[in-house]
Amino acid sequence: MLKPVVSHLRKLGLLSNIYLDDLLLLGYSYESCTKNVSITTALLEELGFIINYKKSELTPSQTCSYLGFIYNAKNMIIQLPRKKREKINKIVNLKLHQSIKIRKFAKILGVLVSCCPAVEYGWLYTKASERQKFLALEKNHDNYEKYMVISSEVLDELKWWKRLEKTPMCRIRNCSYDLEIYSDASLTGWGVYCNGQKANGHWKESELSNYINYLELLASYFGLKILAKNHRNAAILLHIDNTTAISYINRMGGVQYENLSKLAKTIWQWCEKREIWIHASYIASKDNVEADTESRKLQENTEIEISNTLFQKIISEFGKPEIDLFASRSNAKCEKYVSWRRDPESVAIDAFTISWEGYYFYAFPPCSLILKVLRKIKNESARGIMVVPEWPAQLWYPMFCSMLSAEPIKVPAKNNLMISSTSMDKFWRKTTLVVGVLSGNL
Repeated sequence: MLKPVVSHLRKLGLLSNIYLDDLLLLGYSYESCTKNVSITTALLEELGFIINYKKSELTPSQTCSYLGFIYNAKNMIIQLPRKKREKINKIVNLKLHQSIKIRKFAKILGVLVSCCPAVEYGWLYTKASERQKFLALEKNHDNYEKYMVISSEVLDELKWWKRLEKTPMCRIRNCSYDLEIYSDASLTGWGVYCNGQKANGHWKESELSNYINYLELLASYFGLKILAKNHRNAAILLHIDNTTAISYINRMGGVQYENLSKLAKTIWQWCEKREIWIHASYIASKDNVEADTESRKLQENTEIEISNTLFQKIISEFGKPEIDLFASRSNAKCEKYVSWRRDPESVAIDAFTISWEGYYFYAFPPCSLILKVLRKIKNESARGIMVVPEWPAQLWYPMFCSMLSAEPIKVPAKNNLMISSTSMDKFWRKTTLVVGVLSGNL
């Protein structure tokens, strides 16, 4: 009914927002806002509308209550009123494995969702609950009177709402971004690009079975971890050529695909810890040149590794190392590892830039770096497991033997002991290896 009225007012240059019969009048200054109030109230009364002056705030202010939220134009934030915060505290006291009517749970979820515009990252902590409600209704043929059981994932979400600070808020954002990251995924690898900086890598064996939608989402996560790892309190625009990945990022998850929703949650929680806000935007594949090129690059000849079978044999003989000094996320033998180029999960880049002292390390370095590795072990009195080819004629071999703190293991050339997709594959499979614990104190 008020739409023609508001349309007329907007033609006069008066800013307003309408929801049913609630109006929010805006102005760029105190004077312009006063003018808006005067003209709008006069027109409404002339048309026969009755204004509830007791419930109306007609004095311009930089803070006001509207549709259950507090808008603060000075700090550009939306705040949750105290009463809504108290209501949340009262309704989220559910327990693990508690049985509850779907209807009652839906009401609780509805309250949380209604608060999300004023709770930063709030949408993120409703998705597991949304999915559990969806599955419960599907199982019970949309009968809200049936019961469902509270899972650990749902309970974790409710605990997050319980821990909310006294005055939750959400920033009113514009379309200005501190960083723009381009990402792309192929069936063999991923690539990311930002302001001339590039990174790429191949998927782990366990990741290759995922659909491209998941891989595109994972590539965007790698872009953030590599190119935005030093950013805090920032807004970042992600350019992606996959609409499903975009949807799961912008909606902070979804109901249909659990694996995509869990990955989206991981991405957003990484951002939450750093007060980063992300938005994904579509870019045509033909325009995503840099990231696409990176995602299709072949592995370098340095990407080699020993098999897991051999590594377990080494561990049983010499103990478990703490860090892999020469690795990538696709072949790291330890949870902590150092890569030789930008990598989303490595603790550092370039093993020679960090101290090895204090670590019980594992190292299978490129042949050209063996002497440099031995010198660093000696200089830092470091200790760890090292794998080298059995080449007695090499300059570094006597030094390697002199630093051994225990009898080494010799691994005869066998096809199942080396993993390599490089041009050096046949060479390595015919090479005998020597594995030993080295100490820089010898």
